Amino acid sequence: MRLSANILQSAEQRTNPLGEREILLRSLAIPAIEHLAVTRDQFDAIDMSNNHLSRLENFPRLERLSCLYLGGNGIDFVDGKNLRRNVPGLKTLILSGNGVRGWNVIADLGAGCPKLEFLSLVGNPVTRRQNYRLFAIYKIPTLKVLDFQKVKQTERERAQRLASSAAGAAMEADARLEARAAAADSSAASMADGAVAASGPYSNGFMGENGTNTFEPGEGKSAEESFATQFTVEEKAKIRDMVANAASAEEIDRIESLVKRGIFPGTSESVSVNGGGYGIAPPPPPPPPLPEDENQGNDEEGAEEDDDSKRQRTE
Repeated sequence: MRLSANILQSAEQRTNPLGEREILLRSLAIPAIEHLAVTRDQFDAIDMSNNHLSRLENFPRLERLSCLYLGGNGIDFVDGKNLRRNVPGLKTLILSGNGVRGWNVIADLGAGCPKLEFLSLVGNPVTRRQNYRLFAIYKIPTLKVLDFQKVKQTERERAQRLASSAAGAAMEADARLEARAAAADSSAASMADGAVAASGPYSNGFMGENGTNTFEPGEGKSAEESFATQFTVEEKAKIRDMVANAASAEEIDRIESLVKRGIFPGTSESVSVNGGGYGIAPPPPPPPPLPEDENQGNDEEGAEEDDDSKRQRTE
């Protein structure tokens, strides 16, 4: 089930035992993080445990958010840049029972969460790697509790010694290699998805004789496919801004509907589809046609009068 604006607006909200305002999105089979801008940064905590998430990314600006509960998903990728830019106040992150296996993910958490104090990676493959705990403590120096165990000063000292050793240098090198491999896999997956979308049976699209895409606006397989294949980089950035700044769930649904049809929401076509609403006015109606027949009749009558006058002068 996609995390739509309607689901977010109808989700349970509460004040949790820690006194935090929390929105509950548990066990909804959510495959990806999206549309969180609808929350208008009104929550301290978001609980998305036991879903189908695989990537920790795509957060809008949520300065109030400090706790993320994401246990029981399949997360194996973290966008540290997105977290650092849009969730700067994150202090608690529960990733128990996910798919984190690389040093690069821990490094991304350290770079993307400068205020992180409480982290759980219990049940992730990475916890079985040698020196996992010391590496995590070194890469995330703000940690106070790791895997529900308090970080001790002796562990910090050991982590520093590890970092300056040959073993620590090897772990750093492995982290860089794993980061490049993850980036390559992500890029390959995106290209494959784009290729599938481009060859998919769009209802009103076809390939021209010269092999060029002559897609016409119409219902595609999904909004994601249309977004990936039908818009330029600049248009994609503008669409993201429109979604982030949408004032209601209905507006987000309108934007998504247009994107699915391959129509950029800022064009005059989008106004005709949705009855207006994106700041672009429809083109003015053409001027009424000139009364050509009447003018012709007047011209003919004038010509006849001129002929009569000429005859009278001749006579």
